[in-house]
Amino acid sequence: MSASYPHEGTRTPRWPAVAMAASWIIGILWIIVWYVDPTLPIVVELGNWNLLIGFAIVVLGSMVFALILAVAAIVSARRQP
Repeated sequence: MSASYPHEGTRTPRWPAVAMAASWIIGILWIIVWYVDPTLPIVVELGNWNLLIGFAIVVLGSMVFALILAVAAIVSARRQP
């Protein structure tokens, strides 16, 4: 006897997960570029603010897009009969 799950077959959108991973990669790359070549035109003007910018992009991906993914999953689950 198999159990029937009430939300079987629900689908959540994948774009928040992709955006979250992309923002992690962009944030880490921002920090890496600053460490590797701090003399780049935009990077040199920002100085140590580059760390804050890089980590802010990572946190944006972690918090905001994770929240969007959670809300999308809840809304998708509630739409199923």
